[in-house]
Amino acid sequence: MTIRALFSSPRLAAAGLVLAGGLATPAAAQEVVIGVPAALTGQFAFAGVPNRNGMQIALEQVQASGELGPLKLKVLFEDTGSDKNQATTLITRFSEYDKAALILGPTSSVEAFAALPVAQKNGTPVISGASADVTPVGDWIFKATATPVTIMQALAQRALADLKPKKVAYVFNRDNDAYIAQKNGLRDAFVAAGVATVAEETIVGSDSDFTALATKLASLDIDTLVISTTAELSANIIIQAKQAGLSDKVRILGTPSMASAQFLKVGGAAVEGTIFVADYFLGGENALNKAFVEAYTKKYNTPPDVFAAIGYTQFYEAVTALKAAGATLDREAIRKGIFSIKDMPTILGDGKLTITEKRTPVYGGYVLTVKGGKLALL
Repeated sequence: MTIRALFSSPRLAAAGLVLAGGLATPAAAQEVVIGVPAALTGQFAFAGVPNRNGMQIALEQVQASGELGPLKLKVLFEDTGSDKNQATTLITRFSEYDKAALILGPTSSVEAFAALPVAQKNGTPVISGASADVTPVGDWIFKATATPVTIMQALAQRALADLKPKKVAYVFNRDNDAYIAQKNGLRDAFVAAGVATVAEETIVGSDSDFTALATKLASLDIDTLVISTTAELSANIIIQAKQAGLSDKVRILGTPSMASAQFLKVGGAAVEGTIFVADYFLGGENALNKAFVEAYTKKYNTPPDVFAAIGYTQFYEAVTALKAAGATLDREAIRKGIFSIKDMPTILGDGKLTITEKRTPVYGGYVLTVKGGKLALL
């Protein structure tokens, strides 16, 4: 789907909007292309669909504000199908054929590590919402959200202070770098504090039958279970482990993927009381978040989740970079514009986002739980 949005900017008009760096933009059209490869179907659609929806809310708000002036944005939303090969094809198309000035995506770490080298090779700036730290791909790649280790620190600190775990088992996706890193971030903090690791069990994203795993988990002498995988798989593991006899006294901790509507929908009563960290909390009190929640709920008839909030933030990072890029708006100027993001108002974390020299943002995080079938601050 292609969305075209018209904005006005005297600064850009006066400059004639001459785009460099291979960006084909007729003076009359004053157009900048943004490519969005999103997992709208398949395994990662639980994140990709709300992520895309959050971007659309931001796009509509920016359009209504007129803050970009006569600049015309051509935003290309395309489905990767949660497939790394399709993601690579799309990023190649955006970067080489569509002459995108900027790419927002792809959704998952699996897709990102496969596809982003193409953007790096072509010198196309990317702001990726993937959970893993994808910045090692190259200096054109930026992360929209906190790194896995950084975001898990809030959960580790809270758990050590309040829950005081002694014996922990870990279950994680071995075929997804983000879930490995998130597990490691929590485990390493626990180990440093003297917490015993009883077991580390792995799964893959295509798994669905966890009978053997559930039986093993139920038999372990543990007080804490850490699960690091997708929303649906996390919920299914919890359901099957409890059916196998996992004690209600075992605390279940998890990653930001649990802060999603899919986790609540699939898990139902079984996920009540789970504890996890998230970049975003629906009940955040700042005015920007209240406006976002109202607009999102009105448009989609459901409240936003963490992935919608990330998409919303990605788009505003892009807009901020475009503003900072100056009249030329070439790829290098936009890249520099991303680096200039300091204390950007955001609905994530503590309300202010800064891009560091490592091309990752800082903004804090929330520790949440499921209470009465809803997300709540712990």
